[in-house]
Amino acid sequence: MNIAWESRSDVSRPYRLGTRRRRPRHVAAVSEAGATRSRGARASSLDTENLLKTSVYEWRRSQLTKRDLWREQDLLRQELQATLHAIWQGYMDIGESEEAAKWEKAFFQVGNCQSLWVGYRAGCCNDRTRPIAVPVGCNHRLCPLCAHQRSTLARVRIKTLFDRLTHPALITLTIPSLPAIRKHSFTLVRQKVRKFIAHHKNWIKGGVYSLETTFNRREKTWHLHCHILADLATSLPPKEEKTLLAGSRVCLFTAIKLQLEFDWLRLWSKSWGRKSKKSGEGEQLRMAEAGESFEFESWVAEGRENRLKEWTPAGYRPIQGLSAAELARRTAWNQENRRVIDIRPVHDREGAAVEVLKYLTKCAAFSDWPAAVDEFCRAAKGARMIQTFGSWYGVALDTVFDPQHMDDWGHLKCTCGLNHWEPMGMFTSRDVVWGEAGRWYLKRSIDRRCRGTVPRPPIRFEIEPEETEDSEWQTR
Repeated sequence: MNIAWESRSDVSRPYRLGTRRRRPRHVAAVSEAGATRSRGARASSLDTENLLKTSVYEWRRSQLTKRDLWREQDLLRQELQATLHAIWQGYMDIGESEEAAKWEKAFFQVGNCQSLWVGYRAGCCNDRTRPIAVPVGCNHRLCPLCAHQRSTLARVRIKTLFDRLTHPALITLTIPSLPAIRKHSFTLVRQKVRKFIAHHKNWIKGGVYSLETTFNRREKTWHLHCHILADLATSLPPKEEKTLLAGSRVCLFTAIKLQLEFDWLRLWSKSWGRKSKKSGEGEQLRMAEAGESFEFESWVAEGRENRLKEWTPAGYRPIQGLSAAELARRTAWNQENRRVIDIRPVHDREGAAVEVLKYLTKCAAFSDWPAAVDEFCRAAKGARMIQTFGSWYGVALDTVFDPQHMDDWGHLKCTCGLNHWEPMGMFTSRDVVWGEAGRWYLKRSIDRRCRGTVPRPPIRFEIEPEETEDSEWQTR
């Protein structure tokens, strides 16, 4: 049998992280005109300091197992517990016994998070499915372990609801930083967000929004903003499509973004406040819409006159040649009459779900600051941070994992698939082990018929009997 040998070139690989893939040396890079491309005309290397750091960080995070992530969150929980202890002792030192009792309860609540496990066995599979262990959380607002558990469940539900979205988009609404926050701050932002969505109800059909809070350590200010995962009636236009706005041709996408920013600004600013419409029919409605269009174009024109950056071939750069007084005047106008708005189409379901649910994990950034933790816990008590609307209304996303409701156990699969889990009892950390699937299991030495290793607490009366002489004599 004749065998024909064929020579092939080896696959070229980058010699360091972040560089472009090289061609074999014997293959010349030919341009469309037919000439060989020179070395100076090649694209710049991606091996820059910032991109290299980002790549290494993302690679390192991707190599972490669920066990490693749990350890990181447990360290943050210990850090939060130390902060709660400092707040508790601070109120004890100044004689505030009631406040000290509240923070003492929170201290032990976070300290006991996931210290006990509830064992469950699959009654439908006999001995074919290994008994699982479900940790008992503390459900504290700032607890990293409970926040990760809630975000995991909510992320799964959001991704399953993506089938209801026709044109998904992510909208971010911001407000100026606040020197302090209280419960009314979250209530006010939620009211404005609902008004903003109601004003665009013909375009935004449904979705979910969440309030995110960040703390600036250097300036000691709070920044509240809102992430909206919206289902749009139409897709966002491409950036190549142009339109006429305030005497100049701009991208249609930019015009939509400016319109959203102006509508969001009018909910907060008195100078650009929305005018009430007494009648919705006839000439008055047309005049009101014309007045709103005139105000919008006037705001766009003033924004162009007070801009701080200009477009150059290298990108946006600060305008040169402005005096200090002119620069201060323009800065003050932008701080009062501009809001940072971001809108982009959603192509990655996982990324969109993480972006909306960041409010659950961002609080860990200031968990080591006692003053910030005290202020945030008082302001966020009872405040709702996530809400569905429109076509998604009524879907619970931020519910806590409840072992009593088997309907929420869709991600816990047994061998036969019936998922008929039966409780066994309470167990400690000595009875559980971390499995390869990223889930807690009971040790194999524990019998499936075991009722738990934690003794049941004694029965306590809700109303203790009054102490009398007879009862005192009986106790003796």
